[in-house]
Order: sequence, then structure tokens, then C-alpha cells
Amino acid sequence: MRNGNTQAARSYHDATKLSYINLSNKPPLYKSYSEAMSIPLPADSLSSNASTLESVSSPLAGPESPLDLSALARLLYLSAGLIRKAQLPVAGEVHYRAAASAGALFPIEVYVVCEKIPGLDAGVYHFSPADFTLNRLRQGDQRSALAETVAGDSLVAACPVSLIFTANFWRSAWKYRARSYRYCFWDAGTMLANLLAAASASGLPARMLAGFLDEDVNGILGLDSRTESAVCIVPLGQPGPPVAQAAAERSPLTPLQVREVDQPKEVIDYPEVQQVHQSSNLGDGDEVSAWRLAGAGGRRTNSPPAAGDVYSINCGQTPNPDALLADSPLGKVISERGSTRRFAREEMPYVKLASVLASATAPVAADFLGESQPSLLDPYLIVNAVQDLPSGSYFLSAAEARLEQLQRGEMRHEAGHLCFEQALGADASAVVYFMVDLDDVLAKYGNRGYRAAQMEAGILGGRMYLCAHALGLGATGMTFYDDDVTEFFSPHAEGKSLMFLVALGVTHANNRVRPFRSRVGVLLDSMARGASGRRA
Repeated sequence: MRNGNTQAARSYHDATKLSYINLSNKPPLYKSYSEAMSIPLPADSLSSNASTLESVSSPLAGPESPLDLSALARLLYLSAGLIRKAQLPVAGEVHYRAAASAGALFPIEVYVVCEKIPGLDAGVYHFSPADFTLNRLRQGDQRSALAETVAGDSLVAACPVSLIFTANFWRSAWKYRARSYRYCFWDAGTMLANLLAAASASGLPARMLAGFLDEDVNGILGLDSRTESAVCIVPLGQPGPPVAQAAAERSPLTPLQVREVDQPKEVIDYPEVQQVHQSSNLGDGDEVSAWRLAGAGGRRTNSPPAAGDVYSINCGQTPNPDALLADSPLGKVISERGSTRRFAREEMPYVKLASVLASATAPVAADFLGESQPSLLDPYLIVNAVQDLPSGSYFLSAAEARLEQLQRGEMRHEAGHLCFEQALGADASAVVYFMVDLDDVLAKYGNRGYRAAQMEAGILGGRMYLCAHALGLGATGMTFYDDDVTEFFSPHAEGKSLMFLVALGVTHANNRVRPFRSRVGVLLDSMARGASGRRA
């Protein structure tokens, strides 16, 4: 009898249990190799005194420095390094990294492919933040092999060093499940923001490449592609003569053993993550070439002219222009940076908001962007408390350096609700929403365009972190109610999708999360319990 087979009831009960995430199965924060030769990185010149805003907004803010092991160590430290540790009474030892990460899970690993540079032999290396070393995975100059994966891109073959960012999917999916795929690219973006700024401060050219043969790059690094896969390549330094293909040592890479302690006990498969990643892989050189050409056409936009007032973000034309803002140096900002947990509900000067917006939205050096397509993103704002700027919603036209008002009025509760019912959105001076016409991006770039949009949003968000902290402000990224954000900014944002958001403001003296419930959330909960939602 079917009723006598009790497996159905037991299976249902087990499948619908509520519990906190499985802490015993938490992935390790670091990856290391038990068999690799470990090379200590010099720690004597890791900081940078360059202007943060200039380093973020300019491709070459500082004088050129030689790309030797010390310079490479500085770039790795400022982008992916372990900056400091703290012993908390409840949590124990906490590690703070150079760039922001969703849930502090840090799913992005960094690898180095280089020719022989002063202090380091040619080879393929894995960066270990925990002990600040490089693990050698392969000997010899592999730049021509890497160049083949980007259809012979001259920068990869000619630049002395390329960094490869990879995503360890389970490290983020452990907490965020299928949505974690987005977070991996946000995290890659915040690290890229730091890396590009640090390279600029050192006078070293850097360009982000998102188009490459995925399986071939993973093969160079000895990855299995399913649990960890490359997401971008960044050639660094002044190009020299391209490496000759015959000079490349092509011995097959035998994957080195990852330490037992660094292996997760159990990996839960999320098919949505694997499906979207595999569907966005590039399989041959023609696809890579087509990817780089995709941004050459004009950009379609669904953004009508704003009916409200317009405000310049050119700091020399702001409503209340101050003297040139003094910002903290890049090294100090990165070493002290942290995500804000509570804002003070105080006004921030307009000149500071304008400086953050102008610097953070400067064009990114990437293979999918160019003069005809300077950005995939359309930033929108909710302004709660900014001097000389009325509260309300805005559209940011970065190309024209101006804010266009969409609606005027108090919107703190709406901001808090859209930020997944978090007080940070309601208390912040302003919240910036990076939106994209996803249909347009997918039509031009295919599925891989989704990676690019998420990563560019992470870069611009990471830049906002740096610029805000450089000006004495707080910043934090958050998750959100996707469709509610589109509806809120419509009709202007009709058809657009939110990729990432960052809240900006004055940090509260008590920088701890406070309880919050927006009136929007209260109304929705009441309606879910049967209320009509209509006032008498």
C-alpha cells in the first residue's frame, strides 16, 4: 500500500527543515598547495602614497615603477592581501582582506603568469594571502600559451606579468546558494578596483580581459573548471617584445595536491551556477575575437530625458564648490577600509558625493568596453541627506557628468526596503544602484555579457568604497529586491536590471547593525496576512 511506504513523509520532512547554514561544512578561506615550492614575498614596500581619487579615476596616476618582485608583491597585497587580523570577544580571530567580499567569504583566487622579472623566475604561481607567498605551479615562460587563450592578444604575449582571477564557486555558494554566482563577480570586481588603482598609482599599465578560452586557461592553472574557474585576466606593465611561441615551455601541468585541510568536507551542487557558467564559456578563437568586437557598435538606450532638475558632478561646477578635496593616500585607505555597518543619518557635502561619483564611474580599461561603449551600466541614486541636493531619486549620466532628478521627496523607507529591508539603505546619505539593460547586453555579448555586467558593477562599487573612505565617509554594498528596484526607478529604468548597489554616508559612532523595518515592509507583511492595503 502506498500509505504504508513512509519514505515520502520522511523525505518531505527532512527537505523542509529550517536551520542555520551548516558551519561544520564551511569552505576554507584560503587555498594552498602541499607540494609546491613556496616563495616568500617581500613585505618592505607594500603601501602607496598616491592620491586615491586620482589612482581610481586615472589609468596612470603615478610615475612608472619597475615591475619587479617588490612591485608585484605590493599589487597583490593591495588587491587580494590579508591586511590585518582582529581578535573579537564573540567571534574569535577575524581576517580582513584588502577588498570587500560578500559575507567575507573571499571566493576569488589570484594566479601569476610571468616572464623572468627581477626577483622571480618565469612561471605560473598561485598567490597565498595567508602566509604572503607565491606557490610555483609551473616553471618556464607560459605567456604565449596564455596569449593563445585570448586569440593572440598582444598585451598578454608582451607584458611581463598577467594576473588571473578565478572563482571558487562553493566558497560563496555555501552561504548564498544559487545567487552566489553574482557575488563571485562582485567580489572579483572589488578586487579589480583595488588592483587597477594600485597599478595606476605605480605607473603600471593594466587592462582587464574578460574574453578567453575558459578550459585552456583553467588547464594552464591546473583547475578542474567545475569547482574553480578563471573569470578574468589582467596583463600588467609596459609591453616588451612579444614572447616567441617556440620559447614557451609547454610541458603538461600535473595538478599539485591541495592541502587536505583546505578541502571542503562536502560540496553541494547548484545546477543553476554550473549552467550559467558553462553556457557563457568561449570555446574557440573566433568566439574570443567576436567578444572583443562586440562593443564596437553603438549603444541602445531606453533612458528618456529627465523631467526634473540637473546637477553637475564636475567638482568645479557643484552648487557649493569647496577647495580641492584632500583625500587619504591609497595605501592608507586600503589598510583601514571596512564595510560600514551603520550610518549616522547626517548630511554629506555635495562636493564629496560628486567626487566619489565622478572618480568611480571613470571608464574601466576592459576588453568589452571602448569609446563607443564606455560602460555597460546606468547608475541610479536615492538621495537621503546631501547638502545642496534635494532628497529624491536620480539618474546619473556619467558621460555628461550630471545627475538628473527623477522624483523629489523623502525616500528613506523606500531605500531601506529596496536594500533587502536593511537600515543601512535608510540611514545612508545616498544609495547608488548600478543597473543594466540586460537584453541589450546579452544580445551584443551573449551569456558572457552577464559576467561582464556583474564584474563592471563590482569594479565601480569597489571604487566607491575606496573613494568614500578616502574622503572620510563610509560605504557598504548590499543585496536587494531585484524587481522592486526596477519598478521604483521606472518608467526611466523600465527593462533594466540591478547588478549591484553601494550605500554611502557618514559612519555612525556605534558602527554596528541596527534593527530596522521599513513602512514598505510592514505594509507588505500586513497584506500577506490578509490586509487590503487600502487606507480607510
